[in-house]
Amino acid sequence: MTSPDDPLEALAQLVVRLRAAAAAERAAVVDRLLPLLGNARIPIGLRLAATARAVDALPDTARTVRPIVRAITAGLSPVRAIERLRHLQHLTERGHALDALVAVRERKVKMGCPRCGVRLARADMAKHLWHQHGLALVDGKTRGRPGAIKALHREYAATGDPALIDRAVDVGGEAAVRKWAAETASDEEALPLCAAARDRGVSLCPVCFADVPLVVPALPPVLAVAHSRLAGDGLVATAPGAFPPRVAATVVAAAVLFTVTVFAHVALGFVFAILAYFVTLVARIVRGPMDTGAVDAAWRKLAPRSADQRDAARFLTRLCRTSVGRGDAMERANVLQRVIARAQDNPAEQQLLAAALALQMDDAGRLGRDRAAGIADLVAPVFRGEQPAAFAEYVLATYLSGPHDAGERVRLRVLLYRAAFDAGLAPRAVIDLCAAAEHVAEAMQFPPPHVAQLFGVWTDGRKARPWAQVGDAQTVFDLAAGAPATAARLLVNAPGLLLVCGTPPEIERELGPVLVTTTGVSLGGAVTLDPDADVSVTEDDRALIFGKHRFRLDRGVPEGFLAELKAWLQFRAEVLARYPEQYLSAGGRSPARLIAPFVARCSACGAACVPVVGAVARPHGRSG
Repeated sequence: MTSPDDPLEALAQLVVRLRAAAAAERAAVVDRLLPLLGNARIPIGLRLAATARAVDALPDTARTVRPIVRAITAGLSPVRAIERLRHLQHLTERGHALDALVAVRERKVKMGCPRCGVRLARADMAKHLWHQHGLALVDGKTRGRPGAIKALHREYAATGDPALIDRAVDVGGEAAVRKWAAETASDEEALPLCAAARDRGVSLCPVCFADVPLVVPALPPVLAVAHSRLAGDGLVATAPGAFPPRVAATVVAAAVLFTVTVFAHVALGFVFAILAYFVTLVARIVRGPMDTGAVDAAWRKLAPRSADQRDAARFLTRLCRTSVGRGDAMERANVLQRVIARAQDNPAEQQLLAAALALQMDDAGRLGRDRAAGIADLVAPVFRGEQPAAFAEYVLATYLSGPHDAGERVRLRVLLYRAAFDAGLAPRAVIDLCAAAEHVAEAMQFPPPHVAQLFGVWTDGRKARPWAQVGDAQTVFDLAAGAPATAARLLVNAPGLLLVCGTPPEIERELGPVLVTTTGVSLGGAVTLDPDADVSVTEDDRALIFGKHRFRLDRGVPEGFLAELKAWLQFRAEVLARYPEQYLSAGGRSPARLIAPFVARCSACGAACVPVVGAVARPHGRSG
């Protein structure tokens, strides 16, 4: 219970009476309210709210507002009184008289500069501090630019007033607002900034959203190939005997018109000629981008000359990327070897060397060699530290420029992981490299738990082979290296493949082999994760029950197969499922040689990050 003498209770009662009072009675209520406005026992927030009610209740004149102002500022210094009145201004709905009184006080009150001692009015002092000392006046206090930005940031978080963003621009410029956005913007809110960064070919610093250019330059784009014509960097090659689409369509239409007119009727000739024109035109336009004649012409006419020119590395790199999966591999073999020799003699032409070697391996694949294994062999020196990490990025960027079937791509991924683990890289190092290099990630990236399980299988496959206690099995690494076609087929359907288990022939003919994957044990395309799942046969021994799945068999289930299938479920749950915790929790640092080439430092704030064009760069700590 509050006593009648409680000033807080008295203030509340008077505010309620003021709201309900008639216009003629409000002045009397305000007179009783004035002593309470200066009572320090009442929280200042409540007193300011009551003061605002009083100002709004009375006529907007200096005569009525002045006593209220005196009451709320009693006992304050002139500077603090102005600060309190400024706060009051934000609480009143109408206050022209109050604004005028504040302006008069501000002109009278002089503030002393903390740096040079000069005394000026508030407005002049704000200009003086900013222009002479680089300081901002915030809430009556002088702050450096960072402090002023933080104060505005806090005020914006409390009020949401967009005008504060404009004030932040005035205080700290665009850089301050970028840093503000980096601290507060969600991924969705950052999309427009990322789109603009993509147009500029840069990334955004994760700390301050300043532009961060790529440290490892991207490969130049492929050349333009259309309608039997290749062009780029001021050079043009045209397939011999090639007509532009409209010319070819016109020739075909003329031939059809002449033939049908002679042997049939002129009207019918025009109809067939029009049809022939459009069919030929559409066919040439659709076929144009896939035409390889221009690529062969470029290797025959332009590449030999460019191979001896010092400034032709960019064109040759683009030509190599454009030629992946196109053209006559045998015809360009000698010229391509000249290009490789040129790049090997010039350390500055690393992009050209990587692109040319990748094209040479792609051509070898078209002639029967194992292309995936060849690309993995090109990347392996990077994992061993014999080539810079950017070399892997360039090789894989060139390889990915061309069309390759899904089976080859997934098999290449396994071979790349095998090469990385053979070179002594731990899962965390591979994960970090994928985070730094865009095309390495496109070729290799798996979720971290999957990488850890692959590493565990690779490690145990070289030593203990604990799965031998369950049954015969082949690791995905051995399968990818020794049986390319089978590996490609299985990996397309089960990208998380770890082990291919020995399966009775009669079961394998009907359902395929038993596969142990990152998501469970797979049989006949059905995956079961639960180690306690039901594994049994029906009474007639013609249907196999595997968890929630049922398979009808032409023959019975061999003796011992059910027990082995259950054992694989248990093995996956008890051994393989623990690999992520075992190999990822250890942490560890990636070799500096792998990540260092991709790390950039923001020129604005100095933050280390891995830039990605058109996106916020990935923060990067110290590399080990």
